Amino acid sequence: MKKLSSIFCLWAVLLSSCEKYLSEEPKKQVTIQNAEQLDALMNNVNRYETNYAAGYATDDTEIPKDIFAANTTRFTLAYMFYYVLDPEAMATAATDALWNAEYTKILQANLVLFNLDKITGTEQEKNILKADALFIRGYSNWLLVNHYAMPWKPGVNDDAQGIPLKKSIDYAESLERATLKQTYDAILEDITTAASLTPNDDVQDRLRWRVSRKAISAFLSRYYLFLGDYDKTIQYADEALGSSTAKLYDYKTIIAGNSASFTNPVATLTYSELNDWAASKFLFWSEFYYTRYSYIATQWYVPSAGLRSLYDQGNDLRFKWFFIPNGGRRMSVVDANSWRYTVFNDGRYLPSGPTIAEVLLNKAEAMARTDKWSTALTPVNTLREKRMTTPDPLAASSQDDAIAKVLQERRRELPFAYRFLDIRRFSANNYPADDVTVTRDFWQVNQGGVDVTTPRTYTLEPGSPRYALPITTVEINNSQGALKQNPY
Repeated sequence: MKKLSSIFCLWAVLLSSCEKYLSEEPKKQVTIQNAEQLDALMNNVNRYETNYAAGYATDDTEIPKDIFAANTTRFTLAYMFYYVLDPEAMATAATDALWNAEYTKILQANLVLFNLDKITGTEQEKNILKADALFIRGYSNWLLVNHYAMPWKPGVNDDAQGIPLKKSIDYAESLERATLKQTYDAILEDITTAASLTPNDDVQDRLRWRVSRKAISAFLSRYYLFLGDYDKTIQYADEALGSSTAKLYDYKTIIAGNSASFTNPVATLTYSELNDWAASKFLFWSEFYYTRYSYIATQWYVPSAGLRSLYDQGNDLRFKWFFIPNGGRRMSVVDANSWRYTVFNDGRYLPSGPTIAEVLLNKAEAMARTDKWSTALTPVNTLREKRMTTPDPLAASSQDDAIAKVLQERRRELPFAYRFLDIRRFSANNYPADDVTVTRDFWQVNQGGVDVTTPRTYTLEPGSPRYALPITTVEINNSQGALKQNPY
Protein backbone atom coordinates (compact mmCIF):
# COMPACT_ATOMS: atom_id res chain seq x y z
CA MET A 1 0.00 0.00 0.00
CA LYS A 2 1.15 3.52 -0.66
CA LYS A 3 2.63 5.59 2.12
CA LEU A 4 0.94 8.67 3.46
CA SER A 5 2.28 12.20 3.04
CA SER A 6 -0.63 14.19 4.37
CA ILE A 7 -2.26 15.94 7.26
CA PHE A 8 -5.06 13.38 7.20
CA CYS A 9 -4.91 12.72 10.91
CA LEU A 10 -5.61 16.31 11.82
CA TRP A 11 -8.73 16.07 9.69
CA ALA A 12 -9.48 12.70 11.23
CA VAL A 13 -9.41 14.12 14.73
CA LEU A 14 -11.55 17.09 13.80
CA LEU A 15 -14.05 14.97 11.92
CA SER A 16 -13.89 11.97 14.30
CA SER A 17 -13.60 9.70 11.30
CA CYS A 18 -10.99 7.17 12.31
CA GLU A 19 -13.26 4.13 12.52
CA LYS A 20 -11.70 0.76 11.67
CA TYR A 21 -8.57 2.69 12.32
CA LEU A 22 -5.67 0.31 11.96
CA SER A 23 -6.83 -1.36 8.79
CA GLU A 24 -8.23 1.44 6.62
CA GLU A 25 -6.01 3.75 4.59
CA PRO A 26 -6.83 7.48 4.59
CA LYS A 27 -7.51 9.11 1.24
CA LYS A 28 -6.90 12.84 1.67
CA GLN A 29 -3.38 14.05 1.01
CA VAL A 30 -1.60 17.37 1.31
CA THR A 31 2.06 17.87 0.52
CA ILE A 32 4.22 18.75 3.53
CA GLN A 33 7.12 21.06 2.72
CA ASN A 34 8.36 22.80 5.86
CA ALA A 35 8.76 22.59 9.62
CA GLU A 36 5.94 25.07 10.20
CA GLN A 37 3.40 22.62 8.78
CA LEU A 38 4.57 19.82 11.06
CA ASP A 39 4.71 22.20 14.00
CA ALA A 40 1.07 23.09 13.38
CA LEU A 41 0.25 19.40 13.35
CA MET A 42 1.95 18.88 16.71
CA ASN A 43 0.02 21.82 18.16
CA ASN A 44 -3.24 20.26 17.01
CA VAL A 45 -2.84 16.75 18.37
CA ASN A 46 -5.98 15.80 20.28
CA ARG A 47 -5.35 16.29 24.03
CA TYR A 48 -8.28 14.14 25.11
CA GLU A 49 -8.80 10.48 25.93
CA THR A 50 -12.37 9.25 25.60
CA ASN A 51 -12.12 6.71 28.38
CA TYR A 52 -15.22 4.86 29.53
CA ALA A 53 -13.21 2.39 31.59
CA ALA A 54 -12.13 5.35 33.72
CA GLY A 55 -15.69 6.62 33.90
CA TYR A 56 -17.48 3.38 34.69
CA ALA A 57 -15.32 0.32 35.40
CA THR A 58 -13.95 0.94 38.92
CA ASP A 59 -15.03 1.24 42.53
CA ASP A 60 -14.95 5.02 42.16
CA THR A 61 -18.27 4.68 40.31
CA GLU A 62 -21.55 3.48 41.77
CA ILE A 63 -24.90 3.68 40.00
CA PRO A 64 -27.61 2.88 42.58
CA LYS A 65 -30.11 0.32 41.34
CA ASP A 66 -33.14 2.41 42.21
CA ILE A 67 -31.80 5.48 40.42
CA PHE A 68 -31.03 3.45 37.32
CA ALA A 69 -34.43 1.70 37.32
CA ALA A 70 -36.26 5.04 37.55
CA ASN A 71 -34.12 6.71 34.89
CA THR A 72 -33.14 4.05 32.36
CA THR A 73 -33.13 6.47 29.43
CA ARG A 74 -30.43 8.55 31.13
CA PHE A 75 -27.88 5.74 30.85
CA THR A 76 -26.37 4.39 27.63
CA LEU A 77 -26.28 0.59 27.31
CA ALA A 78 -22.77 0.55 25.82
CA TYR A 79 -21.43 2.27 28.94
CA MET A 80 -23.18 -0.23 31.19
CA PHE A 81 -21.02 -2.91 29.56
CA TYR A 82 -18.05 -1.05 31.06
CA TYR A 83 -19.84 -0.74 34.39
CA VAL A 84 -20.04 -4.54 34.70
CA LEU A 85 -16.89 -4.99 32.56
CA ASP A 86 -18.40 -7.49 30.13
CA PRO A 87 -15.71 -8.03 27.46
CA GLU A 88 -17.92 -10.00 25.07
CA ALA A 89 -20.50 -7.22 24.97
CA MET A 90 -17.86 -4.48 24.77
CA ALA A 91 -16.24 -6.19 21.79
CA THR A 92 -19.46 -5.87 19.76
CA ALA A 93 -19.14 -2.08 19.60
CA ALA A 94 -18.83 -0.66 16.10
CA THR A 95 -15.90 1.45 17.22
CA ASP A 96 -13.70 2.07 20.28
CA ALA A 97 -13.03 5.76 20.90
CA LEU A 98 -9.97 5.25 23.12
CA TRP A 99 -8.29 2.78 20.75
CA ASN A 100 -9.01 4.92 17.69
CA ALA A 101 -7.93 8.20 19.24
CA GLU A 102 -4.62 6.90 20.55
CA TYR A 103 -3.70 5.22 17.27
CA THR A 104 -4.67 8.46 15.52
CA LYS A 105 -2.15 10.27 17.71
CA ILE A 106 0.44 7.61 16.87
CA LEU A 107 -0.19 8.05 13.14
CA GLN A 108 0.21 11.80 13.51
CA ALA A 109 3.50 11.25 15.31
CA ASN A 110 4.68 8.82 12.64
CA LEU A 111 3.66 11.28 9.94
CA VAL A 112 5.98 13.87 11.49
CA LEU A 113 8.83 11.37 11.83
CA PHE A 114 8.39 10.21 8.22
CA ASN A 115 8.59 13.75 6.84
CA LEU A 116 11.47 15.18 8.90
CA ASP A 117 14.09 14.41 6.26
CA LYS A 118 11.92 15.86 3.50
CA ILE A 119 11.22 19.34 4.83
CA THR A 120 13.02 22.64 5.15
CA GLY A 121 13.91 23.82 8.65
CA THR A 122 16.79 24.12 11.10
CA GLU A 123 18.26 21.18 12.96
CA GLN A 124 16.80 22.50 16.22
CA GLU A 125 13.33 22.83 14.69
CA LYS A 126 13.54 19.25 13.50
CA ASN A 127 14.80 18.01 16.88
CA ILE A 128 11.88 19.70 18.61
CA LEU A 129 9.44 18.05 16.23
CA LYS A 130 11.08 14.65 16.57
CA ALA A 131 11.05 14.87 20.36
CA ASP A 132 7.36 15.78 20.40
CA ALA A 133 6.46 13.02 17.97
CA LEU A 134 8.39 10.35 19.87
CA PHE A 135 6.86 11.41 23.18
CA ILE A 136 3.35 11.36 21.74
CA ARG A 137 3.92 7.88 20.31
CA GLY A 138 5.43 6.58 23.53
CA TYR A 139 2.71 8.09 25.70
CA SER A 140 -0.12 6.75 23.54
CA ASN A 141 1.45 3.28 23.41
CA TRP A 142 1.73 3.36 27.21
CA LEU A 143 -1.94 4.24 27.52
CA LEU A 144 -2.96 1.54 25.06
CA VAL A 145 -0.92 -1.24 26.65
CA ASN A 146 -2.29 -0.30 30.07
CA HIS A 147 -5.84 -0.74 28.84
CA TYR A 148 -5.75 -3.51 26.23
CA ALA A 149 -3.13 -5.86 27.71
CA MET A 150 -2.50 -7.30 31.15
CA PRO A 151 -0.03 -5.55 33.50
CA TRP A 152 3.59 -6.34 32.77
CA LYS A 153 5.52 -8.15 35.48
CA PRO A 154 9.13 -8.06 34.22
CA GLY A 155 10.67 -11.50 34.11
CA VAL A 156 7.30 -13.17 34.70
CA ASN A 157 5.04 -12.50 31.69
CA ASP A 158 7.47 -10.91 29.23
CA ASP A 159 6.04 -12.86 26.28
CA ALA A 160 2.37 -12.12 26.97
CA GLN A 161 0.44 -10.10 24.40
CA GLY A 162 1.15 -6.40 24.25
CA ILE A 163 -0.23 -4.17 21.49
CA PRO A 164 0.45 -3.54 17.80
CA LEU A 165 3.42 -1.19 17.54
CA LYS A 166 2.86 1.15 14.62
CA LYS A 167 6.21 2.70 13.71
CA SER A 168 5.50 3.95 10.21
CA ILE A 169 2.72 5.44 8.10
CA ASP A 170 2.52 2.32 5.96
CA TYR A 171 -0.86 0.66 6.28
CA ALA A 172 0.73 -2.61 5.21
CA GLU A 173 2.72 -2.63 8.45
CA SER A 174 2.02 -5.68 10.59
CA LEU A 175 -0.89 -5.55 13.04
CA GLU A 176 0.43 -8.44 15.07
CA ARG A 177 0.68 -7.67 18.76
CA ALA A 178 4.17 -7.25 20.15
CA THR A 179 4.96 -8.91 23.46
CA LEU A 180 4.60 -6.96 26.69
CA LYS A 181 8.36 -6.63 27.02
CA GLN A 182 8.75 -5.47 23.43
CA THR A 183 5.97 -2.93 23.95
CA TYR A 184 7.44 -1.44 27.11
CA ASP A 185 10.94 -1.43 25.62
CA ALA A 186 9.63 0.49 22.59
CA ILE A 187 7.88 3.00 24.84
CA LEU A 188 11.03 3.59 26.87
CA GLU A 189 13.16 3.97 23.74
CA ASP A 190 10.81 6.62 22.34
CA ILE A 191 10.64 8.52 25.63
CA THR A 192 14.37 8.54 26.36
CA THR A 193 15.22 9.51 22.79
CA ALA A 194 12.78 12.41 23.09
CA ALA A 195 14.58 13.50 26.26
CA SER A 196 17.89 13.59 24.41
CA LEU A 197 16.47 15.74 21.60
CA THR A 198 14.25 18.37 23.17
CA PRO A 199 15.95 21.70 23.94
CA ASN A 200 13.19 22.51 26.43
CA ASP A 201 14.23 21.64 29.96
CA ASP A 202 11.09 22.92 31.67
CA VAL A 203 7.40 23.08 30.83
CA GLN A 204 6.45 25.94 28.52
CA ASP A 205 3.70 27.77 30.37
CA ARG A 206 1.61 28.50 27.26
CA LEU A 207 2.56 25.30 25.40
CA ARG A 208 1.96 22.66 28.03
CA TRP A 209 1.14 20.10 25.33
CA ARG A 210 4.69 20.24 23.95
CA VAL A 211 7.32 18.02 25.49
CA SER A 212 10.09 19.05 27.89
CA ARG A 213 12.62 17.13 29.94
CA LYS A 214 10.61 17.87 33.10
CA ALA A 215 7.50 16.42 31.44
CA ILE A 216 9.47 13.33 30.46
CA SER A 217 10.75 12.93 34.03
CA ALA A 218 7.17 13.23 35.29
CA PHE A 219 6.05 10.54 32.87
CA LEU A 220 8.97 8.27 33.78
CA SER A 221 8.05 8.53 37.46
CA ARG A 222 4.72 6.99 36.41
CA TYR A 223 6.30 4.46 34.04
CA TYR A 224 8.60 3.05 36.73
CA LEU A 225 5.98 3.16 39.48
CA PHE A 226 3.79 0.90 37.39
CA LEU A 227 6.69 -1.53 36.99
CA GLY A 228 7.56 -1.52 40.68
CA ASP A 229 10.96 0.12 40.21
CA TYR A 230 10.64 2.46 43.16
CA ASP A 231 14.18 3.85 43.19
CA LYS A 232 13.78 5.11 39.63
CA THR A 233 10.31 6.40 40.46
CA ILE A 234 11.81 8.59 43.18
CA GLN A 235 14.72 9.66 40.96
CA TYR A 236 12.49 10.88 38.14
CA ALA A 237 9.92 12.38 40.49
CA ASP A 238 12.65 14.49 42.08
CA GLU A 239 13.81 15.64 38.65
CA ALA A 240 10.27 16.61 37.70
CA LEU A 241 9.67 18.42 40.98
CA GLY A 242 12.48 20.80 40.06
CA SER A 243 10.10 22.48 37.60
CA SER A 244 9.43 26.18 38.04
CA THR A 245 6.34 26.19 35.82
CA ALA A 246 4.39 23.10 36.96
CA LYS A 247 2.89 24.41 40.19
CA LEU A 248 0.25 23.25 42.64
CA TYR A 249 -2.98 25.20 42.42
CA ASP A 250 -4.09 26.39 45.85
CA TYR A 251 -7.69 25.23 46.20
CA LYS A 252 -8.23 27.83 48.92
CA THR A 253 -8.30 30.39 46.11
CA ILE A 254 -11.13 28.67 44.22
CA ILE A 255 -14.40 30.57 44.26
CA ALA A 256 -17.92 29.56 43.33
CA GLY A 257 -18.82 29.49 39.68
CA ASN A 258 -22.21 29.65 38.01
CA SER A 259 -24.87 27.78 39.95
CA ALA A 260 -27.74 25.82 38.42
CA SER A 261 -31.32 26.15 39.67
CA PHE A 262 -34.20 23.74 39.12
CA THR A 263 -37.90 23.60 39.91
CA ASN A 264 -40.33 20.80 40.75
CA PRO A 265 -38.77 20.14 43.19
CA VAL A 266 -36.71 23.24 43.86
CA ALA A 267 -32.95 22.68 43.93
CA THR A 268 -29.81 24.76 43.44
CA LEU A 269 -26.48 23.15 42.57
CA THR A 270 -23.29 25.00 43.48
CA TYR A 271 -20.22 24.46 41.31
CA SER A 272 -16.66 25.73 41.44
CA GLU A 273 -15.37 28.29 38.97
CA LEU A 274 -13.34 25.47 37.35
CA ASN A 275 -16.60 23.93 36.18
CA ASP A 276 -17.10 26.99 33.96
CA TRP A 277 -13.61 26.96 32.47
CA ALA A 278 -13.39 26.55 28.70
CA ALA A 279 -10.40 25.18 26.79
CA SER A 280 -8.79 28.61 26.74
CA LYS A 281 -8.19 28.12 30.48
CA PHE A 282 -8.20 24.42 31.32
CA LEU A 283 -5.64 23.48 28.66
CA PHE A 284 -3.18 25.65 30.60
CA TRP A 285 -3.91 24.14 34.04
CA SER A 286 -0.86 25.14 36.09
CA GLU A 287 -0.34 21.66 37.52
CA PHE A 288 0.32 20.04 34.14
CA TYR A 289 3.72 18.93 32.98
CA TYR A 290 1.96 17.72 29.85
CA THR A 291 -1.65 18.41 28.95
CA ARG A 292 -3.88 15.37 28.65
CA TYR A 293 -7.51 14.97 29.73
CA SER A 294 -9.78 12.00 30.29
CA TYR A 295 -13.19 12.62 28.74
CA ILE A 296 -16.65 11.08 28.77
CA ALA A 297 -19.46 12.46 26.63
CA THR A 298 -22.09 11.83 29.30
CA GLN A 299 -20.48 14.45 31.58
CA TRP A 300 -21.57 12.33 34.53
CA TYR A 301 -18.96 10.73 36.74
CA VAL A 302 -21.10 9.07 39.43
CA PRO A 303 -19.01 8.91 42.65
CA SER A 304 -19.48 5.87 44.86
CA ALA A 305 -20.29 6.01 48.55
CA GLY A 306 -16.91 4.39 49.17
CA LEU A 307 -15.08 7.15 47.34
CA ARG A 308 -17.04 9.90 49.08
CA SER A 309 -16.32 8.39 52.49
CA LEU A 310 -12.56 8.92 52.05
CA TYR A 311 -12.82 12.71 52.35
CA ASP A 312 -12.94 14.95 55.38
CA GLN A 313 -16.12 16.51 54.09
CA GLY A 314 -15.89 19.57 56.30
CA ASN A 315 -12.28 20.43 55.49
CA ASP A 316 -11.29 18.93 52.15
CA LEU A 317 -11.82 21.45 49.37
CA ARG A 318 -11.81 18.70 46.76
CA PHE A 319 -15.02 17.41 48.27
CA LYS A 320 -16.52 20.88 48.66
CA TRP A 321 -16.01 21.90 45.04
CA PHE A 322 -16.04 18.71 42.97
CA PHE A 323 -18.67 16.47 44.61
CA ILE A 324 -22.16 17.73 43.82
CA PRO A 325 -25.02 16.35 45.94
CA ASN A 326 -28.22 15.97 43.95
CA GLY A 327 -25.96 16.39 40.92
CA GLY A 328 -28.12 14.12 38.81
CA ARG A 329 -30.47 17.05 38.31
CA ARG A 330 -28.05 18.26 35.65
CA MET A 331 -28.97 15.05 33.78
CA SER A 332 -32.72 15.36 34.53
CA VAL A 333 -32.48 12.73 37.27
CA VAL A 334 -34.68 13.85 40.15
CA ASP A 335 -33.23 12.04 43.15
CA ALA A 336 -31.53 13.74 46.08
CA ASN A 337 -29.17 10.75 46.41
CA SER A 338 -27.76 11.19 42.90
CA TRP A 339 -24.20 12.51 43.13
CA ARG A 340 -21.96 13.96 40.46
CA TYR A 341 -18.20 14.55 40.29
CA THR A 342 -17.15 17.46 38.10
CA VAL A 343 -13.93 19.43 37.72
CA PHE A 344 -13.57 21.15 34.33
CA ASN A 345 -15.96 22.27 31.61
CA ASP A 346 -19.26 21.07 33.06
CA GLY A 347 -17.90 17.66 33.99
CA ARG A 348 -16.44 16.69 30.64
CA TYR A 349 -12.75 16.61 31.50
CA LEU A 350 -10.49 15.27 34.25
CA PRO A 351 -6.69 15.74 34.18
CA SER A 352 -4.96 12.53 33.10
CA GLY A 353 -1.61 13.81 31.85
CA PRO A 354 1.32 14.04 34.28
CA THR A 355 0.69 16.71 36.92
CA ILE A 356 2.70 17.86 39.90
CA ALA A 357 0.03 16.34 42.15
CA GLU A 358 0.52 12.94 40.52
CA VAL A 359 4.31 13.20 40.72
CA LEU A 360 4.16 13.99 44.45
CA LEU A 361 1.96 10.93 44.93
CA ASN A 362 4.19 8.75 42.73
CA LYS A 363 7.16 9.71 44.89
CA ALA A 364 5.23 9.20 48.12
CA GLU A 365 4.07 5.74 47.10
CA ALA A 366 7.56 4.68 46.02
CA MET A 367 8.94 5.87 49.36
CA ALA A 368 6.19 4.09 51.28
CA ARG A 369 6.96 0.80 49.55
CA THR A 370 10.68 1.01 50.43
CA ASP A 371 12.82 1.73 53.48
CA LYS A 372 11.97 5.42 53.07
CA TRP A 373 8.44 4.84 54.35
CA SER A 374 8.87 6.94 57.50
CA THR A 375 9.06 10.13 55.41
CA ALA A 376 6.66 9.03 52.67
CA LEU A 377 3.90 11.34 53.84
CA THR A 378 6.03 14.46 53.42
CA PRO A 379 5.16 14.86 49.70
CA VAL A 380 1.56 13.93 50.53
CA ASN A 381 1.38 16.74 53.07
CA THR A 382 2.87 19.16 50.53
CA LEU A 383 -0.12 18.36 48.34
CA ARG A 384 -2.63 18.53 51.18
CA GLU A 385 -1.50 22.05 52.09
CA LYS A 386 -3.11 23.17 48.83
CA ARG A 387 -6.24 21.04 49.20
CA MET A 388 -7.50 21.61 52.75
CA THR A 389 -9.24 24.59 54.34
CA THR A 390 -7.08 24.26 57.45
CA PRO A 391 -3.83 22.27 57.76
CA ASP A 392 -4.31 18.57 58.41
CA PRO A 393 -0.98 16.76 57.94
CA LEU A 394 -0.89 12.97 57.93
CA ALA A 395 1.53 10.71 59.81
CA ALA A 396 2.23 6.98 59.57
CA SER A 397 2.78 4.56 62.44
CA SER A 398 4.17 1.73 60.27
CA GLN A 399 5.09 0.91 56.69
CA ASP A 400 1.69 -0.68 56.08
CA ASP A 401 0.04 2.44 57.48
CA ALA A 402 2.18 4.65 55.23
CA ILE A 403 1.22 2.67 52.12
CA ALA A 404 -2.46 2.74 53.06
CA LYS A 405 -2.49 6.49 53.68
CA VAL A 406 -0.60 7.30 50.49
CA LEU A 407 -2.98 5.17 48.42
CA GLN A 408 -6.01 6.77 50.07
CA GLU A 409 -4.67 10.21 49.23
CA ARG A 410 -3.95 9.10 45.67
CA ARG A 411 -7.55 8.01 45.31
CA ARG A 412 -8.83 11.28 46.79
CA GLU A 413 -6.67 13.34 44.45
CA LEU A 414 -6.94 11.28 41.25
CA PRO A 415 -10.38 9.64 41.16
CA PHE A 416 -11.76 8.10 37.99
CA ALA A 417 -8.98 9.10 35.56
CA TYR A 418 -6.29 7.00 37.31
CA ARG A 419 -8.26 4.41 39.26
CA PHE A 420 -8.65 1.72 36.57
CA LEU A 421 -4.91 1.80 35.89
CA ASP A 422 -4.09 1.74 39.60
CA ILE A 423 -6.32 -1.23 40.43
CA ARG A 424 -4.72 -3.18 37.58
CA ARG A 425 -1.19 -2.59 38.84
CA PHE A 426 -2.08 -3.31 42.47
CA SER A 427 -3.01 -6.85 41.45
CA ALA A 428 0.36 -7.32 39.72
CA ASN A 429 2.65 -6.43 42.61
CA ASN A 430 3.61 -8.60 45.58
CA TYR A 431 1.63 -6.70 48.20
CA PRO A 432 -1.81 -8.31 48.68
CA ALA A 433 -2.97 -5.60 51.10
CA ASP A 434 -3.53 -3.15 48.22
CA ASP A 435 -5.58 -5.55 46.08
CA VAL A 436 -9.05 -4.32 45.15
CA THR A 437 -12.16 -6.37 44.41
CA VAL A 438 -14.84 -4.38 42.59
CA THR A 439 -18.37 -5.51 43.41
CA ARG A 440 -21.53 -4.32 41.66
CA ASP A 441 -24.99 -4.73 43.17
CA PHE A 442 -26.89 -4.01 40.00
CA TRP A 443 -29.27 -5.46 37.42
CA GLN A 444 -28.78 -8.16 34.80
CA VAL A 445 -26.94 -6.58 31.86
CA ASN A 446 -26.73 -8.22 28.45
CA GLN A 447 -26.46 -7.15 24.84
CA GLY A 448 -30.23 -6.78 24.63
CA GLY A 449 -30.42 -4.29 27.47
CA VAL A 450 -30.60 -3.99 31.24
CA ASP A 451 -33.27 -6.11 32.95
CA VAL A 452 -34.46 -4.03 35.91
CA THR A 453 -36.52 -6.95 37.24
CA THR A 454 -33.51 -9.22 37.73
CA PRO A 455 -30.93 -8.16 40.34
CA ARG A 456 -27.40 -9.43 39.86
CA THR A 457 -24.11 -9.09 41.70
CA TYR A 458 -21.01 -8.62 39.54
CA THR A 459 -17.51 -9.16 40.91
CA LEU A 460 -14.18 -8.20 39.42
CA GLU A 461 -11.37 -9.98 41.23
CA PRO A 462 -7.72 -8.87 41.42
CA GLY A 463 -5.76 -10.10 38.43
CA SER A 464 -8.87 -10.85 36.39
CA PRO A 465 -8.23 -11.13 32.63
CA ARG A 466 -11.12 -8.67 32.25
CA TYR A 467 -8.71 -5.92 33.28
CA ALA A 468 -7.43 -6.10 29.70
CA LEU A 469 -10.14 -4.40 27.65
CA PRO A 470 -11.26 -6.26 24.53
CA ILE A 471 -10.36 -5.15 21.05
CA THR A 472 -13.52 -4.72 19.00
CA THR A 473 -14.59 -7.55 16.73
CA VAL A 474 -14.63 -5.05 13.85
CA GLU A 475 -10.94 -4.33 14.39
CA ILE A 476 -10.11 -8.04 14.74
CA ASN A 477 -11.97 -8.96 11.55
CA ASN A 478 -10.50 -6.13 9.52
CA SER A 479 -6.99 -7.25 10.43
CA GLN A 480 -7.58 -10.51 8.54
CA GLY A 481 -6.32 -12.62 11.40
CA ALA A 482 -3.24 -10.59 12.31
CA LEU A 483 -4.74 -9.03 15.43
CA LYS A 484 -5.53 -11.49 18.24
CA GLN A 485 -8.17 -10.96 20.91
CA ASN A 486 -7.41 -11.10 24.61
CA PRO A 487 -8.28 -14.44 26.22
CA TYR A 488 -11.12 -14.35 28.74
